[in-house]
Parts: sequence; C-alpha cells; structure tokens
Amino acid sequence: MQIPLFLWKIYKYIVHFFSKKSEIERICYDNQIKSFEKTKLIEDSIENSKQLIKIKTEMENEFDSGDIAIKIVEIKNFNQEVLTFDATILPNLISALEPISSYQTFKKVIKNKQNELYDNKNQEHEDMLELLWQSLSPNVRRSARFSSEWGELGFQGKDPATDFRGMGILGLENLVYLSTIHSDKARDALNNSRSKCQYPFAITGINITALVSKLMKISSYKIHFYKVGSNIEQFNELYARIFISFDRYYQNKNPVNVMSFGPIMKDFETLLMKDFEISSLYD
Repeated sequence: MQIPLFLWKIYKYIVHFFSKKSEIERICYDNQIKSFEKTKLIEDSIENSKQLIKIKTEMENEFDSGDIAIKIVEIKNFNQEVLTFDATILPNLISALEPISSYQTFKKVIKNKQNELYDNKNQEHEDMLELLWQSLSPNVRRSARFSSEWGELGFQGKDPATDFRGMGILGLENLVYLSTIHSDKARDALNNSRSKCQYPFAITGINITALVSKLMKISSYKIHFYKVGSNIEQFNELYARIFISFDRYYQNKNPVNVMSFGPIMKDFETLLMKDFEISSLYD
C-alpha cells in the first residue's frame, strides 16, 4: 500500500531531524540499495522536493550528472566534511544520476532518428530496405525497386519510402532488427498477417515504433531502460518483443477481417500502458 504524501513528508522530517541528513543524502549513504532502485528513489525525491524545482527542470533535457550532483549537494546542504562524502555519498549520487542522464540523451537520439526521412538517394537507406526484403522473403526475387510486390510485406504502395514518413528511418531500423535478429518469429508473424486473421505487417511495425516511442514517457518503461541501458539496441529489442506480443494478441482475438485491426491495436496499446509487467515480454 502506498503511503500518503503528507505522512511521507512527516516521516522525512522526523528522520532528517534525528539523522541530520537529507533524504537524498541517506539514499546515497545506504549501499544496501540496488543501483537502479537508488536511481528511482533519488528521482522521486527530486520530483517531490520544493528546493530542487530548478534541478528537476534541468534534468528534463540532456545534463551532466556530475554538475547536477554538485548542485544538489549545495542546495540540500550535504555535510561535505564527513569521510563518507567523497568516498561514498557523492560517487553514489553521480552514479545514480547517470542512468537518468543517459536516458535523456537517448530520447534525443530517438527523436533524431524519427526526424531523419527515408531518402531514395541514400545508399545506406536503400541497403536497409533491401535487407528487410531479403530477410522476410529470402527465396523471392522482386521484379523491381518500385513494385506493388512490396504489398506482400504489408506496405501500402509501390515505394515503401512513403510509409516511413511518420517515424522516419527509425521505423525501418526497427523492422530490419526484427527481421534479422528474430528472423524466424518475424517470418511467422508475416505469415500470420497473410492468414485469415490478416493485418498489414510493415505498417503494423511502423505503428509499433510510434507506440514504443510513446511508452518511453511512462515511468515503468523508463525504469526498464534504467536497468538494461538506454541505447538503440535495447530500444530495438523492446520493439521486437512488443511486435511479437502484438502478433499473438491479434491472432488470439480471432478478428473477422482486417477492419478489426484498428480497435485491436488500440486495445493492445491500452494494455501496455496500464500496469503492464514488462518482464513478461522477455519470458
């Protein structure tokens, strides 16, 4: 059961009165707390602190964990004379802030990839698109670069580039990761998408890119990245797990036709946003 905020503030006052340490100082001093738990506790403490409003605002963008740690020390008036300050408290504070700093930097990386439009003249983009075809249809030769055959993968027209406008090159990178690293499951999902319970495979993938980007704003998913690392590999892996999970979810719904796709995708998105156990995706 969650403790009411006013009781928590009373508890903090009493502990601070007797220990002469702020909440963040106590968290940093306790080496029994696991690293990612320490990060979340300190983040919550900053969130609820009236003294650290400016710090909270700074941390909403890219920041240097060392600089922010020093500012917190000064604002919260840590006792810097004790032996444990340089040996334990300050290093633990910097270390706890680093996952948050990395996460903010990574959000910018994701945004930049979304803003990078697919370019038919960019050979790297063209190579990724060709790899997607080869991974999903390894024994099928396409007649031309611009072809209605792309519809077999769930694209809407003769040039898949037009479908990537919403999520940019990130949408393609995610699909390529799924089709190469989880090739068997990706091809199974592609076959399912062509069955009675059909859905547009590639378009679904782009929708899931948008969904994962949205999930990054939710606390539980943010903590997930704190634990595993905020980098494109972990984003791709979460994406792949969610796509595979969606395919199972969609088939289990046994839709009458593709017109059911929109409502089912909406239900799936709602499910992931409400107290969802992320670890179940990795079972």
